Amino acid sequence: MIEESDLLRLIEGDCSPDEAEAIQAWIAADPRRARLLDELRAVWSLTGGAASRDWNAVAARERLLHARGLLTFPASKPFQWTVPWPTRIAVAIALAIAGVFSWYVRSSNLPPREYATAAGQLSALRLSDGSRVLLGVASRLTVPRDYGAGGRVVDLEGEAYFAVQHDHARPFIVRTRHGITEDLGTEFAVRAYPQEGRLQVVVAAGRVALRAPARPDRALAMLRPRERGVIDSGGAVTVTRGVVLEQALAWTRGTLLFDDAPLARVRAQLERWYDLEIQTDDPSLDAERVTVSFTTRSADEALNALARVLDVRVTRAGRLVRLTKGDSLCAC
Repeated sequence: MIEESDLLRLIEGDCSPDEAEAIQAWIAADPRRARLLDELRAVWSLTGGAASRDWNAVAARERLLHARGLLTFPASKPFQWTVPWPTRIAVAIALAIAGVFSWYVRSSNLPPREYATAAGQLSALRLSDGSRVLLGVASRLTVPRDYGAGGRVVDLEGEAYFAVQHDHARPFIVRTRHGITEDLGTEFAVRAYPQEGRLQVVVAAGRVALRAPARPDRALAMLRPRERGVIDSGGAVTVTRGVVLEQALAWTRGTLLFDDAPLARVRAQLERWYDLEIQTDDPSLDAERVTVSFTTRSADEALNALARVLDVRVTRAGRLVRLTKGDSLCAC
């Protein structure tokens, strides 16, 4: 564990090469650590740079007040400042750094916050920087406890719509199993259910960069409004332009829209939205192409609509639904 005293020894050149390399690697892993080092270096310079000073965070205040003998504590009088303003400023900075360092250590050890939705549930969230998230059904968003302090990185499993408060110095990044989405000042939807094996991003406003998990430093595609980008399980990228946002983002309004979609995809979404398990008696049914919309909250009404479109028999027992080729009938 890197302590303040280790950073001070690095500033003073009192580290072995191996120690210095380890501390520099620790600093490079988080932009906040670099800022902390800069602040410590400034305080070290302002207060004389004495190499022998022990900068334990708990006792920093007392030692710095006595630094260079410029502060006195008369026995018969209340505590008094007798130091010039530059040293007072240095003390204030040091106290702030001690608090920041202590907060950083505590927050780094805290588990991230997790927001999850059940089948059929949408959830609206507001992050600490003012960015808004609509979390889709059967989805999970993981947000670090120190979100916004140095970076803004979240992890998504499922589907979500993001309206991001843009900050050039702190990019907003959504990580998924199949790819990374970086905000360049925008509103966008991300879809990455594990069962689908791909990442899909639809941009409503602004721009988005798509990156592969293995090469986060290189953009595979730059998306603009009304464009859809998909990274498949093999890492291939396809971009579709002229997307109809009203259809692509219909789920954010509680509507499911399918345009010539395979039944397998429709079944998966109905399972998530209505908390069902849908089975077919004939695997060839999954290849059937379906154009249909669902605006109802009733699972039975949705199944009845699907039965009419496919001309299949639908039987339901609790959560279990069976689709059977034959006369259209919903026994719900």
